[in-house]
Parts: sequence; C-alpha cells; structure tokens
Amino acid sequence: MKSKKKTKKVYMILLIVCLVIMVGLVAGLFGYAHHMGTKTMGSRIKIFGEDVSGLTVEETAKKLADDFQKIPVTFQENGETDYQTTLGDLGYSIDETQLKKDLKTLRDKRWKEDGYFPKQADLTVTYQVNRDDETFSAALTEEHFQLSTERVDATDAYVAYDGEQNAYVIVPEVVGNHMDQAAVETYVEEQIRSQVATDYPKTGLEIEIPSDVYLKVAVTQDSQELQEKAAALNTSLQKYQGVSITYTFGNETQVLDNATICSWLVISDDSVSIDTAQAQEYIKNLATKYNTIYKPRSFTTTGGETITIEGNEYGYRVDQDGELAQLLTDIDGGAAVTREPVYSKSGYSRNGTDDLNGSYIEVSLDQQHLWLYKNGVLVTETDIISGLPVDGRETYRGAWPIAYKASPFTLSSDVYGYDTAVTYWMPFVYGQGLHDASWQTNFGGDTYKTKGSHGCINLPPDQAKIIYETIDKGYPILLY
Repeated sequence: MKSKKKTKKVYMILLIVCLVIMVGLVAGLFGYAHHMGTKTMGSRIKIFGEDVSGLTVEETAKKLADDFQKIPVTFQENGETDYQTTLGDLGYSIDETQLKKDLKTLRDKRWKEDGYFPKQADLTVTYQVNRDDETFSAALTEEHFQLSTERVDATDAYVAYDGEQNAYVIVPEVVGNHMDQAAVETYVEEQIRSQVATDYPKTGLEIEIPSDVYLKVAVTQDSQELQEKAAALNTSLQKYQGVSITYTFGNETQVLDNATICSWLVISDDSVSIDTAQAQEYIKNLATKYNTIYKPRSFTTTGGETITIEGNEYGYRVDQDGELAQLLTDIDGGAAVTREPVYSKSGYSRNGTDDLNGSYIEVSLDQQHLWLYKNGVLVTETDIISGLPVDGRETYRGAWPIAYKASPFTLSSDVYGYDTAVTYWMPFVYGQGLHDASWQTNFGGDTYKTKGSHGCINLPPDQAKIIYETIDKGYPILLY
C-alpha cells in the first residue's frame, strides 16, 4: 500500500515537471517568436530573395546595402563585353537611413498581421538609391571601355582638292566611336535607374552601349554650305584654265601662257590663289629683258661704229608694282589678254628690245653733224653747231626724249643775258634743245669752238623746219 502511494507521488512529480517543462517550452517558444517578430525581421522571411530571418533591421539594411553595391554591371559594345564593374564602383548606394525606416515598418506590419506564427514570405521594400557624381563620372571615362579594336576619331566632312580629278570634292564624314562622356553618363544613368529604381536586381545588370553616345560629327557631306563651297572653288579653279597674257613690244610679243599661270596656283582646301612671289619673279625677268632706260646704251652710229652711251635717260621701264597689280587683275578676269606691260617710263616706239625702232635723232658732237631717221629711213642730215666747249656751255652727251615742241619760242637766260626768238624749239634736257639759228652763217667743222651755243644744237632754219615737222614729243635723241 505504501509502495503504491510512493509510486503515485513520483508520477505526480514527473507530471508536474513535464507540465512545467511544457509550460516553459511554450513560454520560450512564444518568447522566441515575440523576439523574432519584434526585434528582428522575423523568421521564414526573404527580402528581394535574400534570407534575412533573424537579422535585425540594422543588419538587414547593411546586408541589403552591401549586396546592392556588389551587384555586377556588364557593359557591352558592338556585340562584345568591354567593361565589367559593380554598382558600388559606379558610385551607387542605398540610403540605409531610409531603408531602416522602411524595414522597421515592414517588420511591424508583418508582426501585426501574422503575430507569433508568420507565414513564409519573400517580400520587397522600397529603397532610395543614391549616387556619388564624382565616382560615377570617373568610372565611365572612355579608357574603362576596352574594345578589341582601336577607336576611330569622328571627322567632319570637308572640301579638299583632288589632284587626279583636278577639282574640289567633298570628302565624306567619318563616323567614329569615341565616347561623348556626357552622353554616356546620361544614358547609363537612365539604364541603371530604370532597372534598380523599383526592382532590386538579383543577377546583375547588362547595359548595351549604343552608337548614340559616340561623339557626333558636326558637318556631313550633305551640308549645303559644303556644296556651295566646293562649287565656288571649282568655279575659281576653272576660271584660270583659259587665262593667258600676250605682252606686246612693238611687233614682238612674249606670251605668259596658261600652263605657266596654272603653275603659280596656290591650291588649298579653302581657296585658289596666285603665288604672287612667282608672278613678281616673272615680271622682274620681263623688266630685266625689256627695260632700256637708265643703263648704258649700246648704239651703232651711222658710220658703223658701235659705241656706249652712258647718260641714258631715254627708253622704257616696266612699273613692276603696277604690272603685278594689272597682271593679277587680268588673271582674275579669266580671259586671254593682249597688251603692253605697265610702264613707269615709255619711249616713242619699240620693237622688242630695240627702243629706237628706226626713229631717232643721232648727233655726233665730234663730227658736228646730225642725222634724222624715221621708220628706218634717213629723212635728213645736217651740220650743226653745238655748245661752246667750256665749262657751263658744253652740250650734254647722252640719250633723251624730246620734251615738247614749240613754234615760235623765245630763248632767254638771266645768267647769260640773252632774249632770242626762234621759230622752232625742241628741248631735250636741262634747258638744252634743238632750234633754228638764223644768226649763224656757217655750220659744222670747228665753228662751235668759237661760235658755240650755250649748250643747244643750232640748226640751219630749213633743217630745223624739217626736223620739227618730222618728230613729235618723246622722239629719241642720242648725242655722243
């Protein structure tokens, strides 16, 4: 009997212990569930596929933020992968402060709705994405995008001279593949924002780089401005094709042909012009060949003697500056031109380098004789009286043009005190000239040594008349 009572007591104790244990287990279970539901994100919970069971709000926020920055981003260009990085390296991050608030709201809502026995859940939560602009820009510079081929510069269409076609053509633009940094940043920002703004990426991002982000050309071959430029340059170029200049020197000519003119062309991508240095050199050579004034003159006398006349102030001199200006004007006119050169000094007549051309007055002071030629024909010849051979009265030796003609004329001199009327007056230099001298009774020989003039050439009146009526202003006279 006593044994039975003892056994029953043991059972009661065991029962009580079991009940206490069960109560403890239940209390512990509810305590644990309360802790999980109010102090952590709960049990059997995933956020964006990430198992965050038992993690606090802070731990969950850090895990999601850290994992977000590790999300890989792969860039593809022209069908190949040329850059791999992460959202964090691109400067993106989640605002953890805001995320914690949203996680706490989510946790409290789940506890309120599900209590101690939450259902298994894979949830989402709103989050704020931030971006560090400096990091973002640095991560998207072109050197990060490593293509297997070299990048090509974009070049505008332009006008260039094509030697084979002998014409200006439009060289088409080249569409390059260097990146426009600003365009790349704008495009990548749009792509990333669209993919992560509301959907936490789970496997990474892939971004295809389009040609739209390459540096653009400013001018294409269809440009109206280029079309007009090429047309204008070709018009200028064609203008020179028919130009030539035929210089006349009496019956003799020298032709500046089109080939020579075209060889002077300076052809650039923007203009067609004449190389003035080459034109100047041509004119210089022209002047060297055909200038006859202000240099010793070789002359063959009527007697057949070749002499040199030093004081040569008769003849032709090309105005090199004036000729250059006229030449450039003629070339710009685009036509064949025949003309004389522009002279600063010109004579009476010429044929090539012969600036006497058979028309001149020849005076031999030693022989005291004059010859008048016209168009290669001797018109007349006569004895003369020249200046008295003393200082201040000798006749100058040299070559000059007749300055003008006057009939009648009064010769006067305050120095020598004379005032003499003549019928024919033809001055050539420094107050000296040809004139009739009715007061002279004999001409030629040594008369000039005693009855010489003050430098003029005294002529018999009938000869003075012939000479006066034969010559004109500018007629050459050579005295030696």
